Amino acid sequence: MTVFPFELPLPTMWYVVLLLVTMLLHVAFMAYVLAGSMMLGIAGFRGMLGRVPRDSAWQAVTRVLKDWMPFALSAAITAGIAPLLFVQILYQQEFYTANLLSFHRWMAIVPVLIVAFYLLYLLKAHRIEGRLALQGAVAMVVMACVLFVGWSWIENHLLSLDRDAWPEQYRTGAMVYASPAIAPRLGFWIVSGFATASALLAWQLSLAASGVAAEVAARAIRMLAIVGVVATPAAGLIALPALGFWSADEGLRSGTAHLMVAAGAGAVVAAAGFALVLRRSSAPRAGLVVASAGLTLMWLGLLAAREFLRLESIGLESLSARHERVGTLSGLIVFLVFAVIGLASIAWIVRTVHRAQHGLGDPK
Repeated sequence: MTVFPFELPLPTMWYVVLLLVTMLLHVAFMAYVLAGSMMLGIAGFRGMLGRVPRDSAWQAVTRVLKDWMPFALSAAITAGIAPLLFVQILYQQEFYTANLLSFHRWMAIVPVLIVAFYLLYLLKAHRIEGRLALQGAVAMVVMACVLFVGWSWIENHLLSLDRDAWPEQYRTGAMVYASPAIAPRLGFWIVSGFATASALLAWQLSLAASGVAAEVAARAIRMLAIVGVVATPAAGLIALPALGFWSADEGLRSGTAHLMVAAGAGAVVAAAGFALVLRRSSAPRAGLVVASAGLTLMWLGLLAAREFLRLESIGLESLSARHERVGTLSGLIVFLVFAVIGLASIAWIVRTVHRAQHGLGDPK
């Protein structure tokens, strides 16, 4: 049995594989930002930023989020460059057409992300500590910005696949593409974001991020594990109708069965890992390893199934010749060379900072 994407023509296969691998890294940071902005926004709406007891589990989570969200947003944007490159190569005509049809509306995500980025720094500033109304307003604006960007990406993706809508969208000059599929997809990304962010936040707390005391961190990790146990299987179930893997006429879409089995198995493993964390919240790392491995498998299955449906919708015949031509331009080799250089640079920076923080002297 052939397994997607390895049955594709070689150039297309390479670009799809690289899209999936780079998208997986982007999804990790994106999920942290999406779920984290909602946690802060809801806490701000309820007036809980800074008012809850300092030794509470919720205070530990919001403390870590306020410290790390600016970095997470910048990392999500940076990690999104590579998959954006491969989307443009794989689906050039469709992607650019959707961009042009909703040009000003689409480009609005840039200033919105800039606003969110600087407001996240304001949220962690000491000068607004204790000013609950101001902190709450800032957090809710950040949440609205992140949700707007998520909504816009989903809207652009669906418009790129809806060729029948292109003429009317162009004729009317509409800046908004209305589709009943947008809200369910956003719901999936939110639920899956909470599952993924729960694991990432639990890892941070287990490593004493933001100076959270071990006893408080253990309670926060237990709370996050409960969220993970609920959100992970829910995300897998929501994905079936929300991402188009299940239809009333056909049931499970043909060609995605093995991918959805992998995603389902990953969701079960992740939920089991979170359950293990609940049992051993004071020593959670074994459970977090299991949960992280399950989430990785779940995301790979879902992302691969998503690309399968996109290729099927557009038609491989119309794309393979373009991919073969692009594959002769040595762009892939250039990308891999600079990817190695970039990763080596990041590893060197992390090592240098780690040694400086721990007083290990000048690294050689």
